[in-house]
Amino acid sequence: MQWWSDFREDFASNKDWNSIIWNNKEIRVNGSPVFYKNYFDSDFFYVSDLLFNLNNTESFDVIGKKIRKTNFLVWTGLRYSVPNYLRNNIIIATPSTTSPILAIDNQVFDVMEKKSKQYYSFLISKKAQLPSAASKLQKEFNFSLDQLKQLFILPHKVTLEPYVRAFQYKLLNSILYTNSKLYKIGYSQHDLCTFCKSYPEKLNHLLYSCSYSKAFWGDFELFWFSGTQKTINLTQQDVIVGVLSRSCPLLNYFLLVARIYLWDCRRNQIHPTINGFKAKILIKYETENYIGRVNKKMEFLRVKWANFQFS
Repeated sequence: MQWWSDFREDFASNKDWNSIIWNNKEIRVNGSPVFYKNYFDSDFFYVSDLLFNLNNTESFDVIGKKIRKTNFLVWTGLRYSVPNYLRNNIIIATPSTTSPILAIDNQVFDVMEKKSKQYYSFLISKKAQLPSAASKLQKEFNFSLDQLKQLFILPHKVTLEPYVRAFQYKLLNSILYTNSKLYKIGYSQHDLCTFCKSYPEKLNHLLYSCSYSKAFWGDFELFWFSGTQKTINLTQQDVIVGVLSRSCPLLNYFLLVARIYLWDCRRNQIHPTINGFKAKILIKYETENYIGRVNKKMEFLRVKWANFQFS
């Protein structure tokens, strides 16, 4: 009962149960919630049924014709037990509001028909919130809320590799330790870029603005054209978060692997080359090809890599 109470309090759009008279912890007579069966049988469910637009005498004259075996003192006591903040509630009892149905996100949620999967999706939606770094990305690239959600989901759509997903998560949350960050906390003697050694090594510079990175991305565009016969012109947004404007899962997968390759080059203190990336992406392909043969799922492999031909 406690779980159900918490669930509907968190997710229901219309909290009409707060205005139900009976067994309501906010409506007490002599310190206890009440339930009058004769009132309930006469369709008195909600605070609005107590006719607060009329005074005690006028309202009792109206309900006296509907409810048998009641008196003025019981009626008055029930009305005075309702807190002021509930008295203006205008909810009217209807079959739809008394049946086991909640209104969630302006849609009907039938609690008897829904399966555990639907309940679970609501429960995790409360926890699955955009991280604090999302506001920085939104400001930097002028993303809409839908685009922000898309860029955090994108790695899960284009790869099954936990390490690749985790790397992109660290990148989006700006928790990769570049020389700029290491210098600030005393773990590096300088903050200069590992590649060009001319500018502070921030993520945007390392992955995109550095002259060595720019040369790499130019070669990447040529490599992609040679394998797909399609021209691409990568922007800083494409390089950092991926291509969001259209569905291109293989290109976004290549971009993910390319970011990791650049980071590995930084870690090993070597300059990035397109041949080094080609070797890395070929290993990825051969690994998936082997797994596909072992698991007899070659069709999935063909679909994923269908648009790219290795030269």
